[in-house]
Amino acid sequence: LKRSGRPTPRTTCDLRCDCAPRDLDPMALRGDYQGGSQGGADRFGFGAAGGGEGLNAGIDKYMKWSWAFFVGAIVTCVAGITTFIYYLQNFTFAPATCFFEFFLLVFGFSLILLDLPMPGLQTHPHVLGFRTKVYKFALFMTRFLGRGIWYLFMATLVFGAMCDTGINFILGSVLTLYLLVLGLVAVGKGMVLTMKLNKVRDVLMSSGKTAENFVARGQAGLSSEQFKHMVGQMTNDQNMFGDDDVSYIINALSFAPYHADGLVKLEELQYWLQPGPPLMV
Repeated sequence: LKRSGRPTPRTTCDLRCDCAPRDLDPMALRGDYQGGSQGGADRFGFGAAGGGEGLNAGIDKYMKWSWAFFVGAIVTCVAGITTFIYYLQNFTFAPATCFFEFFLLVFGFSLILLDLPMPGLQTHPHVLGFRTKVYKFALFMTRFLGRGIWYLFMATLVFGAMCDTGINFILGSVLTLYLLVLGLVAVGKGMVLTMKLNKVRDVLMSSGKTAENFVARGQAGLSSEQFKHMVGQMTNDQNMFGDDDVSYIINALSFAPYHADGLVKLEELQYWLQPGPPLMV
């Protein structure tokens, strides 16, 4: 979850540094060398026109995770529908069980909307509206750690709904196992990225540098490639983050659910470099 108490937005004049980035390779970060505020992003292929970021919130825009989470959502729905049909056919007065199955269905269909991997459906107004609400009220669901913990919770619900009740032990075990593995892998991925990103922040803060040292005058922010270059320069580890990892980190740093330009804004860097708990990825 993002830390509360974000700083009051300041004017462009207040935020921009009058000099080029210091101690780093100036040609790697300078906006004027790359063609203005959008030059850095366009040069490395992360501009709004051809960056491929699109209108996506969270971590599900990357194909290898998108389908894994989408299958998890389908698994949850299958469990909910199976148990719902079973109790319709074997109806007994059990209010608690009815509420349990109802919420299992609601969670399943909500996860499908959140994890839709098809670009054409991702941009549907209702889907975009739902994802914006998730970003606003359930931000943890757009993070690896949060999503992983949620799918572990879903695994317990599916096991309780299908195995404990004896509806279908074999199917319930298979569905539970998939959700369990997915949740554990996502939590592990999130923990690794969170710890590595916090290590980078500690290095930057101990060096005494501020966000203005890395964003040149007239430049809106750092592109994915520029952020990776900054991390390599400051930590002496050019391979700390892969390209996909940097994209996940940019999503975690972003103040907004959609960032088609693919940039880490100056204001977002300033907020990240403030003292406080680690930023969850």
